[in-house]
Amino acid sequence: MALVLVAVVVPGASLYAVAAPAEPARPFVQGSSTVPVYDYAKAIHERVQVDVPKLDGDANGITDQVTVDIIRPREAADAGIDVPVIIQASPYYASDPANYFDGVGVRQVYGSWLDNYFVPRGYAVAFVDMPGTFRSTGCSDVGADLEVLGTKSVIDWLNNRTSAHKPDGSVAKADWSTGKAGMIGVSWNGTIANSVASTGVRGLQTIVPIAAISSWYDYTRGFGVPFYDEYMGFLHDYVSNDASPRCAAMTNEIEQDSDTRTGSYSRWWEPRNYRLDASKVKASVYVVHGLGDENVKTRQFGEWWDELAKRNVPRKIFLHQGVHLDGFSFRDEWVDKLHPWFDYWLQGLNNGVMQTPQATVQREDGSFVDEARWPAIGARQTTLKLSKAAGAKAGGLSIATASSDPVSFTGTDKESADTVVLDPTTQRTDRAVFLSDPLEKAVRVSGTGKVSVRVKVNKVAAGIKARLVDYGTANRYVNVTNVPGTRVCWGGGNALDTGCYAQTQINTAVSDTSVVVRSLADVGHYKSLYSKESLRSDRWYDLSFELNADDVVFAEGHRLGLVLTVEPDNPSIPFAGATITLDPSRSSLTLPLTGYTAALQTAEVPQARVPSTRLAQPEPEKNPVELMKQMVEASR
Repeated sequence: MALVLVAVVVPGASLYAVAAPAEPARPFVQGSSTVPVYDYAKAIHERVQVDVPKLDGDANGITDQVTVDIIRPREAADAGIDVPVIIQASPYYASDPANYFDGVGVRQVYGSWLDNYFVPRGYAVAFVDMPGTFRSTGCSDVGADLEVLGTKSVIDWLNNRTSAHKPDGSVAKADWSTGKAGMIGVSWNGTIANSVASTGVRGLQTIVPIAAISSWYDYTRGFGVPFYDEYMGFLHDYVSNDASPRCAAMTNEIEQDSDTRTGSYSRWWEPRNYRLDASKVKASVYVVHGLGDENVKTRQFGEWWDELAKRNVPRKIFLHQGVHLDGFSFRDEWVDKLHPWFDYWLQGLNNGVMQTPQATVQREDGSFVDEARWPAIGARQTTLKLSKAAGAKAGGLSIATASSDPVSFTGTDKESADTVVLDPTTQRTDRAVFLSDPLEKAVRVSGTGKVSVRVKVNKVAAGIKARLVDYGTANRYVNVTNVPGTRVCWGGGNALDTGCYAQTQINTAVSDTSVVVRSLADVGHYKSLYSKESLRSDRWYDLSFELNADDVVFAEGHRLGLVLTVEPDNPSIPFAGATITLDPSRSSLTLPLTGYTAALQTAEVPQARVPSTRLAQPEPEKNPVELMKQMVEASR
């Protein structure tokens, strides 16, 4: 064994030399990259129960324990080579098939490409049953302290700050781990990565939140409008193992405390708002999100990103055109980004990954481009005024001075559908449409915009939805699908877990209309999200609300469109429809724009029909049960 001489100073003694063993060579490192050298079929599979210090969430008098499944390279263990850990925590593992586990309950199949790819490259992979779910004790509390602290304890264990036990009761030590951990996951699995990072726990080097939540209030509400009735209680009931009476009782408590009836914000939501603790984040962050995700809406990554940027957190971003998807849906495009990221942050390899472009953005036609920074360099908040002459079929959208002619539009007891944006120059009573002139050159929106309106409402309550629309014919992304008859293996495997998946393809189609942003707000929360007021028909109300973050290029010849509609203000309270009257002179659309904005200086009312008959994307899913299925499927 090689020896290293170390000088040690001992009080009252002279300098002397002692021999210390050098770290074993890492055969999985070649140059500045890890390579597959370990046999996946020989990997160690084990299960441990990690103690959650000073926490008894299920009130049974016993310290909560979190169950962790681990797979790690046997050859590294035999050689005394410590390895870092990639963690995917989830509330969904109870839905895994029984044959994923052996006769004594040790996980044999991970149902993910992560283990097949990274274990042969000198990593351990750990799947964590979040508190109160599947085999973990304690209770789930949908994003708050019980969930966060319970999952955090796994990183504490990897760094010898808490204890763990094997199924036979013997002590389990993570003496095979370097103590460096990364967290990754899609949907709720990515959300828990955000939340644990917001504790500032030592040892968490990086997180990769994919389609992840940063504020549960904003996930379940659009500026005071609950997206679904009794949704927080539904989420708790869906994932909770109800192993104790305390956990079962929490379903109703969580729903009542979330206050669906008013949709208002309260301090109850603050532990579930990780943006508030962005200053504590010590881990690097690789954000992944679909620009078409209407389940975990893009505001979730946009405002999280902004908070991280204020604090110079090391970060990258991967934006695709898809919906609620894993980055792995795009195969090489994503794996080639993630692999060096983990090598840098977890293996300590000097591969220059932080000198590569910060952003990867999938453009409207399905192609990917790398960019130095996100939001795009040169993007500036630009305010566009609204104008509509009396009797005009559509209004104008420009930097020029707004008109003062009022605009009225009426909604029913039902939510509007995206088809409301079609044929924008056809006069309709259920919408207000504002169009820019055709663009002389391309204009790009990159970041988070805002809508400000002055309105009257003829009923005591109403919601308002803003849709930002790209009007113009183009070949646009539709979806990503498996290629039939293909099979690519992403690492080692065995008979149970092959690590092989179909290749994927990006599908596009020609369309003339794309709804690029949808944002919803309750007029009754015009003063504050903390309280809702009944509206008076004789009063004007000023309301401002942020748009969901986006990155979209409006091509030459296209028009920007803003379409406003009346919406129900709360799904738990009957809504009979309402009419909103808008004052364009006191209303505006503010967008982070870059590119040639000269065509936006003025806006003429379109004299000819603007073609618009084919939407680029189908109507977003609105059934909470189906949305939960999306979350579970995306997490696999």
